[in-house]
Amino acid sequence: MGASIGKRMTMTRGSMSLGEDSGGLPPQTTVQQEDVILADSERVIKRYHNAAEGSMLQVALAPCSPFSVTPELMRNSATLASQHKVMLHTHLAKTIDEENFCLHRFGLRTVDYLDSVGWLGPQTWLAHGIHFNTSEIQRLGAAGTGICHCPTSNMMLASGIVPVQDLEAAGCPVGICVDGSASNDGSNMIQEVRQALYLQHLKYGAQVSHFDAYHWDTQGSAKML
Repeated sequence: MGASIGKRMTMTRGSMSLGEDSGGLPPQTTVQQEDVILADSERVIKRYHNAAEGSMLQVALAPCSPFSVTPELMRNSATLASQHKVMLHTHLAKTIDEENFCLHRFGLRTVDYLDSVGWLGPQTWLAHGIHFNTSEIQRLGAAGTGICHCPTSNMMLASGIVPVQDLEAAGCPVGICVDGSASNDGSNMIQEVRQALYLQHLKYGAQVSHFDAYHWDTQGSAKML
C-alpha cells in the first residue's frame, strides 16, 4: 500500500490469499479466504467510497502482488471494481524474483499476467514497475496504466531503478509512493521526492530536474489516481 500526493486521497483495500502452504510468499496467518476478501471489499466500497467531483475519499481494490494472491482473486477484484467504478492497485515488476515467480507459476511475464486477469488499463496503477522490457512499457503506455515510483523502497531492497522517463514517454501516468513500512523506514513524502530525483539521476543523468520530481509527486500522482 502506498501514499501519493494528488488531487485525491485514495484508500486501498489490500488483500492476500496465497500463503506459504500454497506456494505463495505470505505466512498462512496473514491470508484470508477469497470470498471473505471480496465481501469485505464490497462492504468498504459501499460504506466509504465517494465518487463525487472533488472527493477526498476514494477506495481502490488492492490485491497485494503475484506472490500473495491467486489469479482468481485478481479477476474477481477486477470485476468488482468495474461494477462499482473504482480503481485497482497492486505491486508488480518489483524484483527479478517476482518475474521468475510469474514465469514459473503462470507461464507468463508480469505484463502478460496483468493482461490475463483483466487489469491492463487506465483503471490500474502499479507500485514499482522496475523490470519491464521495451515492448511491455509500450503496452502499459498504450493502456494508460499508471506507475507509482517507490525510490526509497527500491534502494533499500536493491530492486533496481524504474525507467520513469521511458514510461512517461510511452503514455503511463507516473507518480511517487512510499511503499510499506517493511521496505521504507521513513514514509516521508517530501523525502521521497528527493530520493526520486537522485535515483533517476543515476539512470538518466542531470537532465532530470527538480521540477520533474515535483511533477511526478503532484500532477503525475494526481493523473495516476
